[in-house]
Amino acid sequence: MQFDRLMMKTVTRLARSGIAGLRSTSVAATGKEADASGPRGSGSWANEWSGAKSAVAKTAVERAKSLARPGKSRTKSNAPQDAIPEGTIRTRPLMSVRNVKLHNWIADRMEAEAPTCSLHACVALNSFLTSLANPDGTDPLTGLTADLLIVDEHGQPVVALIRENAADPSQQLMVIDALLDADLPIVDIPARPSLSGLWASIAETLPKD
Repeated sequence: MQFDRLMMKTVTRLARSGIAGLRSTSVAATGKEADASGPRGSGSWANEWSGAKSAVAKTAVERAKSLARPGKSRTKSNAPQDAIPEGTIRTRPLMSVRNVKLHNWIADRMEAEAPTCSLHACVALNSFLTSLANPDGTDPLTGLTADLLIVDEHGQPVVALIRENAADPSQQLMVIDALLDADLPIVDIPARPSLSGLWASIAETLPKD
């Protein structure tokens, strides 16, 4: 085939150029041409020349096969592509200042009265709930979050705290529906909560031991 002949020519040309370069280097280093009729025992230039010839030929064959592979572009770069363009990501507040204060207040009460539990903010529902309803593979919990979540020492959710979502009431209804379906206790966070009343609601759901 034409490709086989082309590949053999390429192999022969590259092998010859590699051999010539190796011999030129040997002559420059020793100051004399090696005697082809002399002994060629272990460690002689003949063994080195033979090994170089084999390596050059093998490299040429592999390169020719690679270039001839169907669908392979010769100009395509192997450098990995960035999934996210550099300089396009910024941080944003996880919580408002008011919610941070409420979070810290609850965390302080828990440290004193429920030290085995932990408090987490803005937790995605699909990180602690599992949906089995959609056979098409979509997750109805995607994009839904609990404002605060209390977890026990075994990592199990204990209670979810939900603030009113005036911007998207339908999403809040979906969050509540999912939590009720999972039988997870819910505590509402009023716009202006009474801290003692809020803690009383939380304490009812915490482990008693």
